[in-house]
Amino acid sequence: MRQLQYDIYSEKIILEDPKYWIDEDDIPKHIKDFFYKECDKFVLKDKETNNLYCPKCTQKLEKNFCENCQKNYLINIDLNEVNIKKLKKYKFNNYYFAFDVVDKEVIIYLINVFVTYDNPLTNNPFRSIYLRVENAYHVLKDCLINLKQKDKIYLFKEFDSNLLYEEYSFNYDLDFYLDCYDIAKVYTDNLDILKDTIYRYTNIWKAKDYLKDKNIYLSNLTYIPLYYSSFEYLIKKKFYSLAFDNLHLIKKDKDAKLLIKNYLDFMIENNFDYWKFRTLKLCKIKDMEMINYMEDTIEAYENVLNIKKMDVLKLYNYLKTNQNDIVEYYDYLRLANELGYDLKDKKVLYPKDLFNVHNEVFEKRSIIVNKECNKKIRKLAKTLNKNKYEDDKYLIKPAGSVKEMLDEGNMQNNCLSTYILDYSKNKTQIYLMRKKSNLKKSFVTIEVKNRKLIQARLKNNEIPDDEILNIINKWLKNIK
Repeated sequence: MRQLQYDIYSEKIILEDPKYWIDEDDIPKHIKDFFYKECDKFVLKDKETNNLYCPKCTQKLEKNFCENCQKNYLINIDLNEVNIKKLKKYKFNNYYFAFDVVDKEVIIYLINVFVTYDNPLTNNPFRSIYLRVENAYHVLKDCLINLKQKDKIYLFKEFDSNLLYEEYSFNYDLDFYLDCYDIAKVYTDNLDILKDTIYRYTNIWKAKDYLKDKNIYLSNLTYIPLYYSSFEYLIKKKFYSLAFDNLHLIKKDKDAKLLIKNYLDFMIENNFDYWKFRTLKLCKIKDMEMINYMEDTIEAYENVLNIKKMDVLKLYNYLKTNQNDIVEYYDYLRLANELGYDLKDKKVLYPKDLFNVHNEVFEKRSIIVNKECNKKIRKLAKTLNKNKYEDDKYLIKPAGSVKEMLDEGNMQNNCLSTYILDYSKNKTQIYLMRKKSNLKKSFVTIEVKNRKLIQARLKNNEIPDDEILNIINKWLKNIK
């Protein structure tokens, strides 16, 4: 039983914390054994030769088989790439969430599984596995309490402000806290222990097969199942992907429950996620070809309909038949609307030559705004220059003037020029990525909002490869 204790922060008598795991010795043996077995999945891959090596003894695999360990490996995405010939010591981390229940109180642990290899490719290789309890979260109805750091993280925004600083020294809103937090896999073998806790109405344990090997945010295990009644409904229907994927965003849709009710079988059959759901909400047509076509740019379709209500099927057919891009169409419609064009005119609404008509309306609009915009962009660029990135190969910097944006758009053959007004007002931020071997030539155009990547495009709106996207995502973590 938890005892009363004196809290130095609130100067009040409160319940003591439930007993929780402090270090590796406290972790139950069956959970430790699971983590040790998990480490055997992470086959080593040599970057130079693409040869695969056993994660236990570091011997080379022949047809995915280790002669030394007499084990056949199922090769999947869990590969650790290394330069194995030059390696004297190698280490990597994996993170897992694990549940525990103490006196019906739920605690979620973030466990760091830390693996090191000494002297790989020798006659005496040695692997060490360490488990570290990074955080322990006491799950309550309205908040999480980080027992190690003594932080309180509110699950809902509708909390009582009088409770701030009552028991612990720091308080966070969950959205803020989780925006900068890592995701982890889940230890699912003991989820049944949640049946007699505050999770008893969530049925989350029924999703344990779905959760295996998936990376999940802490909010997916706390905020979403505990706060949204539709979570239980979706779990019972075995609609796991939608239950865990942005259910908090669906909650904001007034007709979400009605849509789920009317299209449930169709959504389950096609394994809907949040973006497919959002597309179906817009078109309300059981046509997977149409939904797959629209879902990647659904925000642009929504923006179009905010300017002019129209038949979604007719818009889809117009764009697909004429091979037009919805983003470019949205830019055209927005500019035409600002210039006072009659959007009821079908020739205006569905132009035959979208590319040229788009350029025409942009030129008319740019004459009005460019001079004043240029002053604002130069000033904004000086502020954003603190986010400049540079390594041996690449440079990322903010767009510095209207001319630079126009030149970028021309070189990239994209519609960057239509972003001039929004960029000047800091409604969005535009960065230019260059190869240091040719700084005058455009390479990647990047749009950022609220420190999140909106889009990154090569010439002709091509998507960069994973290497470039990884560099961009790494840079984004450090911008201000």
